[in-house]
Amino acid sequence: SSSSSSSSMRIVGDLLRTLISSRVTYRTAPHASLARTRAHTGRSSSTATSYVITICRRQANTGSSTMRGVKKENLPTKVCVTCERPFTWRKKWELCWDEVTTCSKSCNAKRRAAKQGANAAERGENDEEEEDDDDRSSGSTEGVKSERAKHKAAVKAQKASRRARLEFNGDPTSGQKSCDECNSLVNELIRCQTDASKRWKMVCGKCWVKVSGGVVDGDAEHPFYRYGGLWKNRRAQNSTEDFAPVSGVEAA
Repeated sequence: SSSSSSSSMRIVGDLLRTLISSRVTYRTAPHASLARTRAHTGRSSSTATSYVITICRRQANTGSSTMRGVKKENLPTKVCVTCERPFTWRKKWELCWDEVTTCSKSCNAKRRAAKQGANAAERGENDEEEEDDDDRSSGSTEGVKSERAKHKAAVKAQKASRRARLEFNGDPTSGQKSCDECNSLVNELIRCQTDASKRWKMVCGKCWVKVSGGVVDGDAEHPFYRYGGLWKNRRAQNSTEDFAPVSGVEAA
């Protein structure tokens, strides 16, 4: 019986070492190898389960705390940054002892309040500096505003002019062209040839009568005349026309 008991303990020890090395917690250990434990120890299902859980718990608790076995007078200490009094290591700070700076929640709240007040004061100073900068730049800002106002007025005038032109109530000279003979601006021009050079010219109604004799295809007194079409100003505004329509002349 002693040999079987020692072999059972050896098997359980091997099992525990395997579980710990693979970082399997005691909560999953019985379910992972319960059948194997029953087979080697000869225990019942409930007895084997409680046996493995108890051993795993003991093994898990062993070495779980870095300060386990250290006397209270030998525990590490720190000085609180708020009240400047020393405080000792505690179990709840086991995982974050290096980051702990205050001894209690009260001191921590006071530290946070002081930090918030300092941040608020810094923001107030920054706001004052920004106001000073605004006062310094007020002169240049006024110049920029005046330039923007001028630009706005110019844009509005341009839009009003375009709107009036589209409504045919704008500048009477909008879109007009000059006559090649008298250089007057008109809304209608006749394209024709008037001399031996056979160069096409654009003439107004008054000049057309002179160069063609008032006949669409010309006459014997104007042998070089040749008709080439009629140009009309599509953007003509509501104004008195400089060209009187001539019978027989149509737009090309």
